Amino acid sequence: MFGYIKPLTGELKVREFELYKSFYCGLCRTMGKKISPFSKITLSYDMVFLTLLRVALTKGDSKNIENKAFRCKLKPTKKRSYIKQNESLLYSSCVAAVLTYYKYMDDLTDTKNLFKKFFLKIFFPPLLLFSRMKKKACKYYPGLDGQIQPDLIKLSELEKIKCKSVDETASCFAGLMKNVVSFGLEQPEHIKIAEIIGWHLGRWLYIIDALDDFGKDFKRKEYNPFIEYYGNKKNLAADIDMIKSSLASSLSEIDVVFSLLDKTDKTENSCVNPIILNIINLGLCDVQEKILNKLTLKNIKS
Repeated sequence: MFGYIKPLTGELKVREFELYKSFYCGLCRTMGKKISPFSKITLSYDMVFLTLLRVALTKGDSKNIENKAFRCKLKPTKKRSYIKQNESLLYSSCVAAVLTYYKYMDDLTDTKNLFKKFFLKIFFPPLLLFSRMKKKACKYYPGLDGQIQPDLIKLSELEKIKCKSVDETASCFAGLMKNVVSFGLEQPEHIKIAEIIGWHLGRWLYIIDALDDFGKDFKRKEYNPFIEYYGNKKNLAADIDMIKSSLASSLSEIDVVFSLLDKTDKTENSCVNPIILNIINLGLCDVQEKILNKLTLKNIKS
């Protein structure tokens, strides 16, 4: 995915940061064992957050938060700890595989370079590799593909007609994340919490990614809802406070809803809750500030 959903590590306690790294390594190992060794390239902070959130929402996984030691092939000199495979790790591995497949297909469709399109389609191995990864993921979770594809198709259609509405395009990705976060949960109250968090998180992600890519998309003349609506960076910068307020509203909703779960959750899986709250209240805000400041500072300089 995007890589924006990460903690502000300096504000984590030592044991919380070690646990976070253990989840990161555990997800990497689960991807390699259950999907494909190549699926490790899809590892991202976003998928680690999804894992943590699913652990918080799935009380059965609290029994499987078990640390193991291993030697990473990339850094074999020192033993690292990882979380033993559980349902949440497997689910996030499968989500990453399905999303990566559709992201690749979207890039393939969107590229205007005919030579590049021909090369990617005929000679580039990931087309077959990502397809196999998606099929394997869908074997573990048969309905997962149906939770992701419809919203991506709708989003693709809006992008083709160069939709000027940021809310309309963001709502498509919000719907996708709503389905991804809540899929397979059993308790009605957890499903509702997951849907609200997923929707607002997806909305925030889409908007922040569009803002981050504004300069790149402008140079390449690629679709971006902010370019379609504002036309240039100066016009966008003039409305930056309104955009910031809209993003803050989504983050506030995520915080409030997750806090309801945090207050009632007294099981072992509550050990991940401080990390999740750090990401929601500090990590996402830090990423947001950096991206918005980059836009306004560049505008002042130009």
